[in-house]
Amino acid sequence: MFVNFFRNSAAFLVRGFFVVTPLLAATLQAQSNLNVRVMAANLNGNTQSYQPFALRIFQGLKPDVVCIQEFNYTSTNGVDVNTPAAFREMVDTAFGTNFVYFREPTSGNGDIPNGVISRYPFINASNWVDTQVANRGFAWAQIDLPGTNDLYVVSVHFLTSSSTARATEANNLKALMQANFPANAWIVLAGDFNAGTRTETCVTTYSGYLTDFPVPVDNLGNSDTSANRNSPHDFVLPSLTFTNFESATVLPSHSFPSGLVFDSRVYTPLSDVPPVQSADSGLAQHMAVMKDFLIPVTGTTNITNAPSITAQPQSQIVSPGSNVTFTVSAGGTAPLAYQWRFNGTNISGANTNSYTLASAQFTNAGNYLVIVTNIAGSITSSVAVLTVTNLPPTIPTPPQGQTVYIGDSATFNVTATGAAPLSYQWQFSGTNIAGANTNAYTRSNVQTSDGGNYSVIITNISGAVTSAPALLTVLVSNQVSVIAQWNFNSVPSDTNTATGTTAPSVGTGTAAVAGGVTPSFVGGDLGLDPAVVGDNSAWTTTGYPAAAVNNKSAGVQFSVSTAGRQNIVIYWSQRSSSTGGKYFRLQYSTNNGAGFVDFSTAVTVGTSFAAFTNSLLAVAAVNNNSNFIFRIVGEFQSTATGAGSAAYAAANTGSTYAGTGTTRFDMVTVSGSAIVAGAPVVPATLSGMTYTGGGFQFLVTGTAGSNYVVQVTTNLAPPNWTSLFTNASPFTFTDAN
Repeated sequence: MFVNFFRNSAAFLVRGFFVVTPLLAATLQAQSNLNVRVMAANLNGNTQSYQPFALRIFQGLKPDVVCIQEFNYTSTNGVDVNTPAAFREMVDTAFGTNFVYFREPTSGNGDIPNGVISRYPFINASNWVDTQVANRGFAWAQIDLPGTNDLYVVSVHFLTSSSTARATEANNLKALMQANFPANAWIVLAGDFNAGTRTETCVTTYSGYLTDFPVPVDNLGNSDTSANRNSPHDFVLPSLTFTNFESATVLPSHSFPSGLVFDSRVYTPLSDVPPVQSADSGLAQHMAVMKDFLIPVTGTTNITNAPSITAQPQSQIVSPGSNVTFTVSAGGTAPLAYQWRFNGTNISGANTNSYTLASAQFTNAGNYLVIVTNIAGSITSSVAVLTVTNLPPTIPTPPQGQTVYIGDSATFNVTATGAAPLSYQWQFSGTNIAGANTNAYTRSNVQTSDGGNYSVIITNISGAVTSAPALLTVLVSNQVSVIAQWNFNSVPSDTNTATGTTAPSVGTGTAAVAGGVTPSFVGGDLGLDPAVVGDNSAWTTTGYPAAAVNNKSAGVQFSVSTAGRQNIVIYWSQRSSSTGGKYFRLQYSTNNGAGFVDFSTAVTVGTSFAAFTNSLLAVAAVNNNSNFIFRIVGEFQSTATGAGSAAYAAANTGSTYAGTGTTRFDMVTVSGSAIVAGAPVVPATLSGMTYTGGGFQFLVTGTAGSNYVVQVTTNLAPPNWTSLFTNASPFTFTDAN
């Protein structure tokens, strides 16, 4: 059972208004008449779930109390189906956040329960069993109307199968109402009776207790409420004690003394009931039926929310003959009344939150505003100026040229002024682009053939203007290349691995030792370094700190400018002697060594050369940085692995670490891609995710040619990400783990 109710008899709402000074909180001693609009509503379609057309009818007719049938709803997210969240969304959308609702319990699939929705608080709400049908009952609520009397309403949906069954239902329900509601209570029974005639027993059973008189009709005089308008299925039956307060149902252009049967297909003008559309009632099972009751309210009343305007009407420039609509959004204690004004004079019939002027002429130019009023006060909107002119279009902001990579998207925008309406036609190299008829145009998955000039022609009733061309430049790719590399081999070659150089073999930069270690040259990585065996040198270091001191302080350090480059990746080859350090960490500085930041993971070094890669793609500060420095330093086992002793570990598990141990470095390389003006790297997009046999894969796409890194973590805090794979977009990542 879904219930959402509260009691606060200190707050009440009115349809008739008197104006007082706006205030945030006030206490008023007043006597006024409160209009209460009660509706019978079986408005869903054949899906037996409420759809947007039904919500629009609710929004347009603004009932205060609704007896609703087949009360089912799926939220706009498509996930919440017949849940409190779904019903709250429906009620908020169709009525307002201040409305409450009761939906009778359901027993299984296919249920079509009844319910009550109310502007006023529930004192009590429940349901009675209908012995003739299993998938619904009789929902009822005791509503705390302002004043001295509560209103008892019952939502009903009798069987379609036979008049005999409906007669039984009506008699049973009458007995329940008489047994449970106070004598002389204000009562309304409303809903879908499925009656074939107004003299059927399920209706006449209530004679002397409830009444069908007067009979509501539509604006053509038709009182039938079925979808095809040939049967009186739906009723609003007040008790005899409540009929004294029955009043006309008033809409901006019409007054219905007996109440209203609403059919959007025949009602005119629909501007009375925005946002209702002409076809809405034709999509519903039945028509909405309403009766209004004007009840006296006397006493001290607390008002807490004077009107406020949340969205002002906007000025417009149009050409003669155009339709113009001004709209305001307002908040405050409902109901709110609206009065639009033109040049300080009230506009007759302009009493909703929007005002439409058809076929504007020069005489309609001027100042428009709206006054919003409730029982707590009033507020006047800002002035919206309507300009009616033959002003031709102009382009204050033309489309701008762009540079992108193959596979990217390019979007051109234009800002135009002039008499509305404005029409747009984008062109490529002087030829119209089909369907490109708004102020923005997007070219997706661009290829080299899409490069060239794009322009837009803007037209109104007074003329046309063509924008300056915007040049689209398409780059083939953003290739990754080496910024600097150290292979430590002698130049020129001397066929001696014990000699070498710390000058970079590619690019520019400097190499130095850190933490007082001693460097020299020895044999290098024969697999990664393309140099000949006799001249393949590596840079070796010794003299590292004692086992348990100066963590991450000693190793090798490299300075290299990344100016004009992005997507920085560092890779190198390394090995240690059996007593040399086992764990090392890459650290980087973006401020010329004033401070170093750890890479997210350490590397594990063995007694044979192994290649390591640390990607800094996720570190924007290392891009385009002339003060970039990185170093590779020895690390304690405890900080490298998260466990173990707070000391250096030996590369060979059968040995003991010693400061006299050595570690070698070879092929230290820094790579990146060029930063191209107008073509920034876009975020990666993942697609084609599959999971088979304990492994998964997905496609990574982004800026063509730019490197992207796949990282993994079991803790979303930034330092805990581990890089798994780096490659240029697009690429497929596969992980069998």
